[in-house]
Formats: sequence, structure tokens, C-alpha cells
Amino acid sequence: MGTGFLTLPWAFNSAGIVLSLITLGCVCLISDVSKDYILETMSRADALFRARSRSEGRNLASLSIHSAVDLVKLETGKIKSYGSTAASSDETAGLLTPPSGASSPHLVRSRKFEVVELCSMFLGDKGSSTYIFTLGLYMYGTLWAYTSVFANACSYALPLSKIFGVGVDDYLVYVAVFASVVVPLTCMELKEQVAVQVFLSLCRFLMVIVMVGSVSYAMHATTAQFDDQTSCHGSSLVNFSGLYKMLPIAVYANIFHHSIPGLSSPVADKSKLSMIFGSTFAFGMIAYGLIGGVVAWYFGDSIDQSANLNWVGYHAGTGAQTPEGNWTHKSWLTAAIAYFVVVFPATDVVSAFPLNGITLGNSLMGMWFGPDIRDYENDVNIVRYFRLMAAVPSIIGACFVRDLGFITAYTGITGFAIAFTFPALLNVNSKRACNRAGIDSATAYTKSFVSSDLFSYVVAIFGGILIVFVFGSLIYEET
Repeated sequence: MGTGFLTLPWAFNSAGIVLSLITLGCVCLISDVSKDYILETMSRADALFRARSRSEGRNLASLSIHSAVDLVKLETGKIKSYGSTAASSDETAGLLTPPSGASSPHLVRSRKFEVVELCSMFLGDKGSSTYIFTLGLYMYGTLWAYTSVFANACSYALPLSKIFGVGVDDYLVYVAVFASVVVPLTCMELKEQVAVQVFLSLCRFLMVIVMVGSVSYAMHATTAQFDDQTSCHGSSLVNFSGLYKMLPIAVYANIFHHSIPGLSSPVADKSKLSMIFGSTFAFGMIAYGLIGGVVAWYFGDSIDQSANLNWVGYHAGTGAQTPEGNWTHKSWLTAAIAYFVVVFPATDVVSAFPLNGITLGNSLMGMWFGPDIRDYENDVNIVRYFRLMAAVPSIIGACFVRDLGFITAYTGITGFAIAFTFPALLNVNSKRACNRAGIDSATAYTKSFVSSDLFSYVVAIFGGILIVFVFGSLIYEET
């Protein structure tokens, strides 16, 4: 629940409740399919590495990314090796076929393949460069938005200049606070953040209950619960003219495909990765549907783009309103609920920032070192340098540009390619690479029809169409 969550109710109101629910459901289902494409590709990449280790009689850990890239780029009847001779096609088939009794289908294993490496292996240099550029736009914009959301929300909820009567820019103070927390976390490994991530996950469950519960109660209450609103404002059911606003936000709220390699590493039983990530989409579809639909229906056109700010006026029928429109003397429980809803979505990005920062930093390393990344990924200083390169520019940018609505509206479009197009193309090309190498392309995450080339191409084209549609709609709105 990052910045995408904050704008979901506004997007629901823009596109209509029913159309938004259908859109959200479709995005979650396709996102679930495409996450399996990433898992399948990671499994095949590992299988290719293992095949290379057998063909050369070398220790698996000693092989570099060069081995898999060469293996993928097989010439007809030949396999490029580090030796001076090339094996014949018959020898190649024998070397690359899993030994009798080997476990099948393939699984994601301990060796981590970043998506940028997978693109280099299966989509070539141009595909890898395109992915890095696309991911860079998306990730830097996302980290920038996280910083701005945190600083804006905290400066609104806890204005230090008013509390202490000092002449400071609250926004910049909270940017510094945010940086002091997320930059060190970004330089850590995910395994070191388990306690933080679990705690924030529990808070997200509580967030869903509080938001949906307080609005549901307000719908049936006889007295005003939010400012002076005494009834539901309602919302349209279907509004196709607002679909272009809903689509990128629905994808933005569900995308984590670029982080799948990093998120997979701490999982002990990797045969359950598809189920674990799939349950995340299931929870997201239910939680986002409830929050988006219920909140949009109650507030209608008065919904704020950051829906949590509507809870600033939450009083639950307690307290009194001042001439300036502020509510005072609210019950302690009501005040606690209001502060939690206003502040938590912003502080929640403390969890999301490191995840995205680590992914971007690792991708920058892959771009810089290329196939030699394995020689440097255990160097703590080098890893920290690239992760700082991922985290710091966004924080500096947020100090100068605070309103990121225009920027994120365009950079968010890249999420369609990251979540749909690239995973689908990787699935198709990794299967072809395995077939050329004489390796079974089936994996533990393969799901009959949806893993087929035909369906993969449909998903890839679908992502491209969404990019054109949303980008064109935004340009049209501006003109």
C-alpha cells in the first residue's frame, strides 16, 4: 500500500465503481499470470546454468553470466564453450539433458537472477537496455513520489512550525527524517528487514479494517461522522471517460514484478513462491476493492486525490467545530483513528522505499558491470554505492519539486511494460532458449494455457496497448 493506494478511491470515483472493480480484477489476474512468467524465466535461467556446469565439468558457483548468455546464443549444431573446441549437436544434447532421475520441472533456486540479467540473457542487449531505461524511469519516479508523500502527509499532520512556534519548512524537515530512515534500510539486505516488513504488513491489515469500518459506520449513522456530511454522496457506476485514470493506478498498486528476484531469495521453500505471490494479489484485489469502492461511494466528488486526507475531518460525532472549520475536543479514540489513517499510508512507504531502492540499485549494478556483476555483488562497498545512487537522487529531487502529480502520471505508464510486456516476452524467449539447448522448458510455475506462447503474446500486446491508450489520453487531457 504505497502511493497507489492513496489515489485508488479517487480513481474509483473517476471511472465508476463497477467499471473500476472490473478493471482492478482484470489487472490483478493478469499481474498474477505475469509474475509466474518471471518465476518461470528465473527457473529456466538456473537450468541453463546447471546445464553449462555439467557440459564444462565446472563448479556451478564458478560460472559467470557469460556462460548463460553464450548458452542462450547457441549457433545451430554448436555450443560455444570456454575451451578451444565446440561440441557437436549430438554431444551438446547429451551434455545439456538433465541426468536420469533429476528432479523436474525446474524451480527457482538459491542463485538470484535480477530481471535485468534475464533480459540480457533472453532479450539481448537492446532488450536489456530498454528494460533498464524503462525501470529507471519508473523506479526513480516512484522513490521520488514516496518521499513527497511522506513529507507532505507528516507536515500536514504534525506541523512542527506551529507546534514549536519556529520558522522552519516542515516539508524539508520531514524529507530529512525520511532519508535518515530509508537510506540505511536501502543499504541493508532484505533478510535484515524481516521484522520491519512483518510489522508494517500487520498495520496494513489494520488500515483496511479502520478505513472500511469507519466509512461503513458513517453510511448508517444518523449524525455526521466526517465534517458535516450526513449521507453518502454516491458515485457513478460506469464512466469510460475516467478509465485512463484508473488503469495506471490499478497497475501501480499491484506492481512488484521487478522486485520478485529479491523477494524470492529469503523464501526457504521456493516451490511455494507462486502461491505466496498469488495470495498477495488476492489480498490486494479484495482490500483495494473494498477501500476504493466503499470510500468512493461515501465521499463521491468530495474525495481527495490522497484519500487519507479525508480523515482529517473525522470526528465520529464527538467534539465541536471551530469557526475556522477545525474539529476540537474529539474523543481520544477518534483522534487516534484520524491520525492513524492520515499518517500511516505515508509512513508505509518507509517499507516500500527500501524494496524498490534495492531493486533499482541492483539493476544499476547489472547495467554497469554487465556479465561481470557476479565478481562485484559481494563487495559491500560497491553494493552500497549503487544503492545510494538509487536512493539519494530521488530524495534530493523531492526537496525541489513537491507536487509530483504531473511527473508520476507519465512515469507510471512504464509500469505497464514492467508488469506485462517484459515478463511475457521473457517467458516466450526463455522457453525457446531451453528448447534450443535440449532442456525441458516446463517449470514448477507453468500453468498450461496461460503459460503458452499465444497467451504470452496477448499479455505483451495488452501492455503495449495500455501504454498507448493512457499516454494518448493524458496528452489529450493536457491539450
